[in-house]
Amino acid sequence: MKKMMIALCLMPWVTGLAGCQEDQETVSATIHQQHVNAVEAFTEAARELESAVETLCQANTDDHLAASRSAWQVLMQDWMVLQGREKGSEAALALTWQIQFWPDKKDITGRKMEQLLAQNTHWNAALLADQSVAVQGAGAMEWLLYAHPERLQQPQGCELATAIGQRLTQSGEALMDAWKANPWQAMTPQLALGEYVGALTNQLDFAMKKLTLPMGKPGHPRPYQAESWRSQTSMRNLKANVQAMQSLYLAEGKGLDALLRAQGEAELADRIAGQFDSLLVSWPQSASMGALLKTRGGYRELIHIFNGMEYIRFALHDEVSPALGIVVGFNATDGD
Repeated sequence: MKKMMIALCLMPWVTGLAGCQEDQETVSATIHQQHVNAVEAFTEAARELESAVETLCQANTDDHLAASRSAWQVLMQDWMVLQGREKGSEAALALTWQIQFWPDKKDITGRKMEQLLAQNTHWNAALLADQSVAVQGAGAMEWLLYAHPERLQQPQGCELATAIGQRLTQSGEALMDAWKANPWQAMTPQLALGEYVGALTNQLDFAMKKLTLPMGKPGHPRPYQAESWRSQTSMRNLKANVQAMQSLYLAEGKGLDALLRAQGEAELADRIAGQFDSLLVSWPQSASMGALLKTRGGYRELIHIFNGMEYIRFALHDEVSPALGIVVGFNATDGD
């Protein structure tokens, strides 16, 4: 009976049924809670990074630098859960660029950081908020921790690093405020379902862009276009994207996977779930995309990942959407 009710809820002409509202609220609440949990984890990671950088500036040691880098990597892993979805809270979406300025094809982050360090200014979070978003987020902190750690031995560099840490914490707290309310709660079941699928397809398209931009054309890779190339953690980040998409797809047994099975589309659900598993099981050992781009074997591994993602993308667009009666519109990366 439960499966039949879910199936009926997917039909646009019966969205007024009381039971449909109950099912829609269950899925909506689960997806919303996933976002709330992700935002809370990111905000806590931002606080930990801010604290680690302050400790590093008080005593610049190799151990404190390593701890700050580790805290930064945790922050990035937590951000990967939310990155690229472009659905939900409008207030949250407005914070995206100040949390992470990417792609950065012209190294605006590096140039802006050099300009700030050349100024005779005592940087703090309030002053930094009036500067380019390229210097307010994770990429700016990566520039200091990995590319120019020597700047952290100077008062100016430490003031700037501390300000960036504070700014990231502020961004995290703003994210928490933005996600307090469920943006899908008042929508019809069909519209909410479309937003759910849209979030998944947007994140998938963004992740594929993170692959294709540095891969370039065969024989002409662009490793410096990779995300987090300075820390050599681009593949680790991308894997976190895939894990986040898998969690969003499954949604604790209440998501797309369950909806497809309720519609009699178990074979399709199995194929998508299996593709996520296959991608993660065969994931390259290297944390750096730059290292993979240097060899033919590594490049082939990246092509394999791209093909796996593309398979899921086509399945969502060409099979899932028709099966559930969803119209998928343009996404955040279209026309880029």
